[in-house]
Amino acid sequence: MIRALLVGLLALTLAACSKGPDQTTLENEVQQRLQQAFGANVLSLEQLDRRGSASDANAPPGEKRLVIYFDSTLEVERDQDFGSWDSPGVASLISALGAGPRGLSGIRSGGNKQGDLLLAHGSLIYRQQGDGWQAVVPQGFKAPPAPETIEPGVGQTREQLVAAMSTALNLSPGGTGVKERAIISDEVSRAVSNIQGRLSRLQKGFPLAGGPAAGQYARLAQAMTSLLHPKGLQLMPLNTEGGLDNLRMLRRGDVVLALSQSDMAQLAVNGSGPFAETGPYSGLRALASLYPEPVHVLVRGDSPVRDLAGLRGKRVNLGQPGSASRDTALAVLAAHGLQPEDLAEAASLDLQQALTAIRDGRLDATLQVIGAPADSIRAASEAMQLRLLPLEESAIRQLEASRPGTFATQVAAGTYPNQTAPVPTLAVSALLLCDAKLSAGEVDQLVRQVFAPDNDWLAAGSIQGEQLSPANARRGLAIPLHEGALRALGQPQEPTP
Repeated sequence: MIRALLVGLLALTLAACSKGPDQTTLENEVQQRLQQAFGANVLSLEQLDRRGSASDANAPPGEKRLVIYFDSTLEVERDQDFGSWDSPGVASLISALGAGPRGLSGIRSGGNKQGDLLLAHGSLIYRQQGDGWQAVVPQGFKAPPAPETIEPGVGQTREQLVAAMSTALNLSPGGTGVKERAIISDEVSRAVSNIQGRLSRLQKGFPLAGGPAAGQYARLAQAMTSLLHPKGLQLMPLNTEGGLDNLRMLRRGDVVLALSQSDMAQLAVNGSGPFAETGPYSGLRALASLYPEPVHVLVRGDSPVRDLAGLRGKRVNLGQPGSASRDTALAVLAAHGLQPEDLAEAASLDLQQALTAIRDGRLDATLQVIGAPADSIRAASEAMQLRLLPLEESAIRQLEASRPGTFATQVAAGTYPNQTAPVPTLAVSALLLCDAKLSAGEVDQLVRQVFAPDNDWLAAGSIQGEQLSPANARRGLAIPLHEGALRALGQPQEPTP
């Protein structure tokens, strides 16, 4: 009898333990994370309701972790602009709560007022330690792949068209290897993008060069498409290789709108850097500066490297060849007295591949220009501790002076798990670009709708879109605004560089 009672008590104890932290522990953890990210008296936790838990499939071997899901209500204790570029905002809030963009509501364009309530569906990961639980990190948000377009069936048609063109042109014979097939697929996909863009323009739409599928540019382009469609503006977002590819597509006339970095746009206007062979693109115009893209220099949390000078002789990823991010990364290295030959290895991986290599000990660091928070960095923080390296103040000043379109900034505290302090770095702006193909009236309408206060960018799936603000629409610009954008934004004409 006594033995049965003891077994029952043990079972109850284990069952209670398996549920994870209690309500008070969870509430204290959330409030602590909010205070760490925003400081005191900015946000208070009014209510928290647990919504279940699940075992963490990414837990290290031999370690038990639980993902705790919750709904929370937060009160704004003093006026706060969560779309600000210069202080903790929506990026820090989403990271602190382990939320996705659609898991947060109540953010107001232009800033929230004291007393406003925010609703958040979040998640935290806890590690079992003896009879207790310790918070590890908020769960990383893994975004779904961005659709090619909002037009029904076009994504499937695109895949079929790529396959049909390859077959019709006899580009993939049976003996072709994996690398050859990848090249064929890339080239045919690019041709299909060009065809889609020109057909869309013929039908009076706005083909928009976004970025790689599931990347920030692609997600922003898709969000922009869904928000502007009910307002009578038909965009056609196209997946591309990124900002450098986008500028070339825009110049060729394959698209009429494009997303790219502010420093890349300035190089294109002047015909320098990667655009030296094609010469100046004098007709390039900006519709607006959208959001900041800070330079991220990432190492493992336990790495002995503390600054960029410490990367000498290390294995460092610089980004994919031909990407706008890689060009900026090389300039950042040079400003710190480093060239690729000073590294033990200069890798050419995308961000996800680089983070995997860092986790597995095959790389020491990676450089990436990307809006914060980057989903892949947040998700990677579940498997390992990551640390951002600060850029030297003198290097930042040098780059601001020598590379128009860049500006000093900080990655705000709490943007990423375990980031307790702001990190000084350099940033560029993500720009919406066009050229003379668009009339002043078209651009005026586009810009007004892009910055419309009723746009819910988080609900549309873009964290970065929440940072759009007319007040920052010229920030980081080193090229002229289109006359239609000047009309929409009420800005005086600036001289052509």
